[in-house]
Amino acid sequence: MTIGTLLISLAIGLAVVLLFLVGFVILKTALFSPPQKEVPPRGFSALDGKSVAERLGLAVQYKTVSFSDPEKFDQNAFLGLHRLFNTLYPRVHAQLKMETVNDLSLLYTWQGKNPDLKPIMLISHLDVVPAEDTGWTYPPFSGEIADGYVWGRGTLDIKSGVIGILEAVEYLLKEGFEPERTVYLGFGHDEEVGGINGAAAICDLLESRGVVLGSLLDEGGSVLEDFLPGVDTPAAMIGISEKGYLSLKLTAAVEGGHSSMPPQETAIGILSKAIVNLERNPMPAHLEVVEFLMSHLGSALPFKQRLLFANTWLFGGLLKKQLRKSNLLNASMRTTTAPTLISAGSKDNVLPASAEAVVNFRLLPGDDLRSVYEMVLERIDDDRVKVTPYEGETLEGATGWDPSPVADTESPYYLRLARLIKEAYPDVLVSPYLVLGGTDARHYAPVTENALRFTPICMTREDLQSVHGVNERLSFENCAKMVAFYVAYIQELSHLPAGVDAMIEPEDEVEDGLVLEEEIILENDVIDEDDIPDLPED
Repeated sequence: MTIGTLLISLAIGLAVVLLFLVGFVILKTALFSPPQKEVPPRGFSALDGKSVAERLGLAVQYKTVSFSDPEKFDQNAFLGLHRLFNTLYPRVHAQLKMETVNDLSLLYTWQGKNPDLKPIMLISHLDVVPAEDTGWTYPPFSGEIADGYVWGRGTLDIKSGVIGILEAVEYLLKEGFEPERTVYLGFGHDEEVGGINGAAAICDLLESRGVVLGSLLDEGGSVLEDFLPGVDTPAAMIGISEKGYLSLKLTAAVEGGHSSMPPQETAIGILSKAIVNLERNPMPAHLEVVEFLMSHLGSALPFKQRLLFANTWLFGGLLKKQLRKSNLLNASMRTTTAPTLISAGSKDNVLPASAEAVVNFRLLPGDDLRSVYEMVLERIDDDRVKVTPYEGETLEGATGWDPSPVADTESPYYLRLARLIKEAYPDVLVSPYLVLGGTDARHYAPVTENALRFTPICMTREDLQSVHGVNERLSFENCAKMVAFYVAYIQELSHLPAGVDAMIEPEDEVEDGLVLEEEIILENDVIDEDDIPDLPED
């Protein structure tokens, strides 16, 4: 064989390989994230959104701000809110068992007709973050009804959830509805400062009674407009897990002195260098979470973006560089690093002997407290900088916890929630996602494997910016739809048959011998009720 013939053969071989590679990439792109299944329309309860908004406005007027120091709580505000609930929802308080937990949190029990079925639970929280009057169109604790909205702190985060759930239960009681499964309602009083005395205590109480929940629904995702850049289709996001949390204190200590004779490196300079090293060397990026997210939303992406997400084996490096430009997507693919507090010095002409900073990390599933701590030490690489937990002696505690367990997106509880969302919002794409912040749901891991996080409201980017910001508000339309959704959710989930709990076990099989999850659960599908076979009870 001549050299020319050999070169021609090599060129042909390379062309064939290239054509195969191109074809493979295009095929993977075409098969990536097929369109989501449509569901038949459903009639939801017709409710007066303005009336709901007015009652939410009354709740907003109670200044239930939470603080890290329990002594700073205004107990009268919380107790006043309890009394308001008793007045607004007489059937709830006449027919459900209500208990206070640590004086300020509330636990309601709506006894189901079948005590053998696993209960369901809906939770929200009573507390809010502080709010200054500056910049608000209406005072933050006025609960003003104006311009088609109810205004004030907590209208989005998340007294709206408390009111929405209580409104739904009151409505169902009025209609004579009786749940098959027991329904728990839990409203913690300190979610904004960690939930230790609220949600965690409620969970401890349930666990002590041997309660095992089929599912739990908390705040987290919602229906978001402009969720994906360049994509007009709204996305309904169901949180199935949340990132972990770690705050570390960095301390640089050197000899102080007069500013007229500074050393080569000062405490402030050493500390600053450590912070810069952390910011310039972020924690490693992992595409698994974003890939999973896009496998549900990818049908709305332009072809070029779909091609990248469908072929991360080839374009992973490029994707990571692009995703870093989006704060949201960057936070979805790595443990984030955020310096939040810094202090040093007391006088302009005195060198401080020490400088301190606090850096907050939100842990991606797969990372844990110990591994992040070790990566921090590696990136700082300076024995002069002491790294310790922000509070306490160990990494675990009030300022440190690992990522929460991941709920099963193939469980009937998730699938029924996803279906309800499609029925309520027919034009949206439904997707599981990783909650970047913290919720009370993580505290309930000991009593349920199906902690889901979704608030049935539509939110714009402007709405998202108002959470913990100024001009927080909720529209009358959202108020009506929120309560109608909770009504339907309680009706559906509290009447799931006994067999659905068995469906979660992978070894369970249907009569024809096929593993259940292989038989009826298809990726990206929202299944029909008729698709769920009734399994024999034990």
